[in-house]
Amino acid sequence: MLQLNETIHQKIKLHGADSYPFEGCGLLLGRVENGNNIVTDIRPMENTWPVEEEKPIRFRIDEKAWQQVEIEAMMNDLDVIGIFHSHPDDKPIASPRDLAWASWPGYSYLITQVLKGNPTHSRSWQLKGDRSGFDEEKIEIL
Repeated sequence: MLQLNETIHQKIKLHGADSYPFEGCGLLLGRVENGNNIVTDIRPMENTWPVEEEKPIRFRIDEKAWQQVEIEAMMNDLDVIGIFHSHPDDKPIASPRDLAWASWPGYSYLITQVLKGNPTHSRSWQLKGDRSGFDEEKIEIL
């Protein structure tokens, strides 16, 4: 299960809206307790996908920026526990493109739908251990 508070969820949705018509992306920070990913902070990141016209359906997070967030999280007794991104004008369902780039079983992959610039709702996914697909995970907004 993914747990986060309403304020953090609203920040994620706002980042998706601000990134529209491109996919917005970022990192979920927090801790894992009893198999639950508990988000206590986020880091919105720049979508650095190299082909501008593909940014509405693809995202990339710069490796050095990601590494810096990992270091900052560690210094604050947190971990990167997932990735969030938006799906402009599409359902918040993990796509074959998402599967191709997913690397970490145990991470939460939170996807927010943004329709015509307005964020609607989010769904979260966990990569299967054999990396053959995703299982939807429950989201609890605290």
